[in-house]
Amino acid sequence: MFRPFPTSPLQLAFGLLWLLLFIAAVVEKRLRTSGSPQPANGRSQLSIAGVLLQTAGFFIIGIGRIGATADVAAPASLALSMIVLCAGAGAVLLFRSSAKVLGDNWSIVARTRAEHSLITDGPFRRVRHPIYLSMLLLLVAIGVGFGHLVALTLGVPLFLIGTAIRMREEERLLVGQFGDAYRLYARETPALIPRLL
Repeated sequence: MFRPFPTSPLQLAFGLLWLLLFIAAVVEKRLRTSGSPQPANGRSQLSIAGVLLQTAGFFIIGIGRIGATADVAAPASLALSMIVLCAGAGAVLLFRSSAKVLGDNWSIVARTRAEHSLITDGPFRRVRHPIYLSMLLLLVAIGVGFGHLVALTLGVPLFLIGTAIRMREEERLLVGQFGDAYRLYARETPALIPRLL
């Protein structure tokens, strides 16, 4: 695919660590989320296209040769290792805290249920879609950790297109379920990138 940039063994180890921890957190959440006894009020099949595009972004960034030949102690390698460390840790922590607050509202395909509740606590206080932000952070951690910097230029836009589809579909369902309460929340809270002030 793309020619990899030399990465240090430390960058690569951090990238793999955060990828595995993120996958473990998703699997744990999936196993702990009880199935709804009631059918979905609304479900979006179009959100599956968003999932596929996000997955394609990860695939483009994660697949390919890895040249773990860079000197671990070189300043550039240390700086890139810190990027992977921070982005990966942020991804895992943000996913875990967001998924915990969501409880049984969490699902892979956009849907609402009769017992669905509008979540505005925890990370949702700062951003409407913190789980997609956590996935974006993981994408960066993997790309930098694996030395697939050029692949990021294609994988990130593809991921963001998929994310836009999923956000639009989820928000359509949430407006249908919660009406003005969700519209007010959406006006006051950024979609993906939180305001710093």
